[in-house]
Amino acid sequence: MSNTTSPPMTGRLERWVSGWRTRSAVPPTASEVEGFRRAQRLSFDCAQAAAEAMRPGWTEGRTQQWMADYLRDRGVKTWLHKPIAAFAERTLAPDAAWGPAKGDGLTLRAGDVAILDCSPIVDGYTGDVAYTVGVGDNAELIKAHTFLSELRGLLPARFADPATATHVFAWVTTQMELAGYQNAVNGYVGHVLGHRVYRHGRLTANFPYFLPERPFGYLASWHAPGFLLKIARRGVLPEELGPLHTGPKTGVWAIEPHIRAGEFGCKFEELLVVTDDDAYWLDDLSQRRITIAP
Repeated sequence: MSNTTSPPMTGRLERWVSGWRTRSAVPPTASEVEGFRRAQRLSFDCAQAAAEAMRPGWTEGRTQQWMADYLRDRGVKTWLHKPIAAFAERTLAPDAAWGPAKGDGLTLRAGDVAILDCSPIVDGYTGDVAYTVGVGDNAELIKAHTFLSELRGLLPARFADPATATHVFAWVTTQMELAGYQNAVNGYVGHVLGHRVYRHGRLTANFPYFLPERPFGYLASWHAPGFLLKIARRGVLPEELGPLHTGPKTGVWAIEPHIRAGEFGCKFEELLVVTDDDAYWLDDLSQRRITIAP
């Protein structure tokens, strides 16, 4: 069981703040949905092209740079967060440690699992996806993929009904545990299942700089200043789908269920649109399976 409890006073405050209805809860227009879809398509193109190019011997650092170069070559100026490549034990999302590798990081080996996570901003729209692949055949990874695909199929209906959307975090955790997995939520600051994504203005959509780790800290150093400013202006907690989120679920979310499956982790991440009476994924690109040649 994930340890996501807060002290009573803190918990009550989090529930209250997370219940605020911010501008992010306004359902997107048809043209905005298409903008997010274009951004997501490029995100999956990047992650899947990296998966096809990777071979044992690649490092996490090399893979992250490969994804960044791929996106820049296609006109991307910035992203919600820097590209992430996590190999082997880092796919488990050790507590409070999810993020880009520093330096070379781990080296990909035969039998490893890798998670590729990228979030380009395209014409102001954010695409944020994660894609899990393995080196060679891996029956346990296939089983994990199958579970997450089934979970993915059930999630839109949970979000579309306000009665079940309120408890979606707990429901997801229960499904994971019933299947024999652990929710990797503790690897994420805020213990989040997902977060809202935004359409950015011209300035922040083209601002290529990131804050230095010192003195701003590791988390701030790999998230774009434009994203950090927007989420801060909206109170943070209404924008993050954590265990205590009580606010409306309408809007556009990057949903990222992440399981710990013994020696490796597995996740997907993609955008979910939630309207007043419906919820749907933008496409099915996440369901394509790639195996890295050993």
